[in-house]
Amino acid sequence: MLCGQEVFNHIIREHYPDLHRAFETTFDECRARAVAPAVAERSEYVIPVVLHVVWKNPEENLHDSILLDQIAVLNEDYNRLNADTGNLRALFKPVAGNARVRFEVHEIRRVKTNANFQLNVLTGSLMANLKNSTQGGSDAKDPLRYLNIWICRIQPITILGIPLGQVLGFAFPPNNLPNWPANSGAPALEQDGVVLDFRTVGRNNPNTMPNPSGSGNLIVRGRTGTHEVGHYLGLRHIWGDGGLLGNNDCNQSDGIDDTPFANSQSNFNCDTTRNTCVKVEPFYGVDMPDLVENFMDYSSESCQNMFTQGQVNHMRSVLEGPRKGLVQASAVAQPGSAQSRPLVYPNPVRGQEFWLEVPTSWRPCQFSLYSIDGRLLLERRIEREETSGLPPVRIETSALGSGWHLVRWQQDQRQWTEKVFIYR
Repeated sequence: MLCGQEVFNHIIREHYPDLHRAFETTFDECRARAVAPAVAERSEYVIPVVLHVVWKNPEENLHDSILLDQIAVLNEDYNRLNADTGNLRALFKPVAGNARVRFEVHEIRRVKTNANFQLNVLTGSLMANLKNSTQGGSDAKDPLRYLNIWICRIQPITILGIPLGQVLGFAFPPNNLPNWPANSGAPALEQDGVVLDFRTVGRNNPNTMPNPSGSGNLIVRGRTGTHEVGHYLGLRHIWGDGGLLGNNDCNQSDGIDDTPFANSQSNFNCDTTRNTCVKVEPFYGVDMPDLVENFMDYSSESCQNMFTQGQVNHMRSVLEGPRKGLVQASAVAQPGSAQSRPLVYPNPVRGQEFWLEVPTSWRPCQFSLYSIDGRLLLERRIEREETSGLPPVRIETSALGSGWHLVRWQQDQRQWTEKVFIYR
């Protein structure tokens, strides 16, 4: 299975019924806010991320470059800057959305452990030991203000010794923490966040995992992280999350109007002929095929490339409600704002270019790029009349080496500096 959300939902329903009701209430409230029309220009939401690498064997202790690549994937996918956007079928291009959410690494924590980590359907175990330093895990950092992502080896699910499958990751959906029922037996706040198997992280990860469909190894492009953060921000699977095995009828819904109905998940492939619910879609007015390009399906990571506008509206409503404590002051330039600052985007930089977001209050200015040892590599003047918006100023990086660099903006007597990581 692509993620442990169905197993998680089963455990919540069976072992934490009050919490399950609270989740459902929060989901309905968020959906009511999400149906509001989208605005043309939205502020960017900045979310600080704490990465916990909990490892037993050396291959599980992922290099920083792999972790940074995963953050780059999130920033591309949640801002529709991923290179494969052009692979979306034409009939779905009008509903593709840009969430305008940026993830910044706040801290990387590494913990060597002797513990094993496994979801248990019978006992209701939600891998709490992974998030507890006294049990071989790593303690969360203030889940109300930080997105905690734990990376470890997730043991396969078994029942009475019978293997059921491999969970690649799981995440807690929005839970409206201040409104949880008292003494409901709910997981502690310190368990909130995202869990990823170490073999699913990043595009430059040398570790492999068998494809659950039985055809070779899983294609890993960091989309398990994109998928699980989607759950964390309130999204369900596009086929409706109706049962433990994901086999539902065509009346199941994920609560998002512009994701077509499907009666089950994709089988880790890219079957664009798939149409499991032949019915007129209320949103589209016609029958639509399954949206296998959506990040919230179980399709191959090589064909996932989009969220819908309805999903975007829902996630942003979650960041304005149950998870509003995560949102930091936007770093995106707002015209005339004295508080806005320049921004490098995306960061880390994986491709051949990055962009500069330069607020009106910082133009004109001098932009400089330095190696980490202080050598000047590039500079240019950014004039007042250069446009704002994404992307306002393009910087070519093909001649630059991998590693940390320093960027600086200078305007009269004030300056702003920031580190940027470039890798090939």
